[in-house]
Amino acid sequence: MSNSRALIVSSHIEKRGQWEEDLQSGGWQVLCVASRDEALAAIPDFLPVLMLLDILAEEQASEIDEHFAQRCRDSGLAVIVVFADPTPEDIAVSFRRGAIDVLIEPFDKDELFHAIARAGDFKDLYQQNMGYRGQLERANRELQDSLNTLRMDQMAGRQVQLNLLPRGPLSQGEYTASHQIVPSLFLSGDFVGYSVAFDRFLLFYVADVSGHGASSAFVTIMLSYIIRQIIRRHINEGDPSVLLSAPEGLIEHVNRHIMALELDKHLTIFAGSIDTDRHVLRYVMGAQLPLPIVITEDKAAFLPGKGKPVGLFEDARWTVEEMLLPENFTLLIVSDGLFDCISGDSMEEKEQIILAACERVGPAGGHDALCRELGIDKIEKAPDDVSVMTVLRQHG
Repeated sequence: MSNSRALIVSSHIEKRGQWEEDLQSGGWQVLCVASRDEALAAIPDFLPVLMLLDILAEEQASEIDEHFAQRCRDSGLAVIVVFADPTPEDIAVSFRRGAIDVLIEPFDKDELFHAIARAGDFKDLYQQNMGYRGQLERANRELQDSLNTLRMDQMAGRQVQLNLLPRGPLSQGEYTASHQIVPSLFLSGDFVGYSVAFDRFLLFYVADVSGHGASSAFVTIMLSYIIRQIIRRHINEGDPSVLLSAPEGLIEHVNRHIMALELDKHLTIFAGSIDTDRHVLRYVMGAQLPLPIVITEDKAAFLPGKGKPVGLFEDARWTVEEMLLPENFTLLIVSDGLFDCISGDSMEEKEQIILAACERVGPAGGHDALCRELGIDKIEKAPDDVSVMTVLRQHG
């Protein structure tokens, strides 16, 4: 050891004298104290690297209090505990409290210096470990700072998403639109939107962006911006007849923007427009699964239609479907994350489970009843984002 200072802690005068003589013969500077309290007081000024700690015959190792042991560890001391007649428990406790070695009396000078050599190896290892510990603590602080920054960024991103989502149920005449999203992560790759234009057209969509987290959430925010911009332009032009053909051309427009981003992201989408004067639904599907469901008094059935995902094919086209709406119905659109929360051996079986739940609720049950029947209100940790949107019509 480069700093050859040893602290002997013993109330036995003869032992202290013998050990001091042995250590000094090996070139050690030695300080002798009678108690552990005196040892703690001496450490800051004397700066020893080695301690011989004498445990008297009437003492037990468990009497070495944790404060004393911690101070020794913090000071980088190599502690050799000396016993006259230890029990196995005494030796075990000594090592648990940080001793580097144990000597059992009587022992000679050679045994003492063998123990000190082991203590020297410990000291080198201790200093190396302290260096590693310092590097690890710095790395942990940097990681924690990065995690805090990421958490704040996610919170900000989540707040942006929440601000863009519809505020709550939206009613237009006999129609009411509602939604719920259960994110698998703090940020969601699912998104819904609905609004009314010209006090006549109920415009809505449900989108599911591939992947999870920030990049998928970014696409949902951009999607919301694109669709809002289109609706705002039509409203500013003041010509409601333009929306008679909605959502024609919408998905193609979104597709071009998604492709231009080059984020390696695509999305599935269902977009619809209800003319609440004529009670006509026009819609387009972009690989939406499960298919939207129309719940009437007679049954629950999937809407017909198909289409490619958005963001994969530059020249893709999507067909607009049209149907006359019944007087009382509920339109249910859910993202494919619901499949992961439903028991069943196949997709077809899970689809039948969803249809059966819809028939039990019926067309007038409402959004909350459907969510309860599908178990959405009980989802705590979804493996995938789950989004639900309903459009309810109650006539008369």
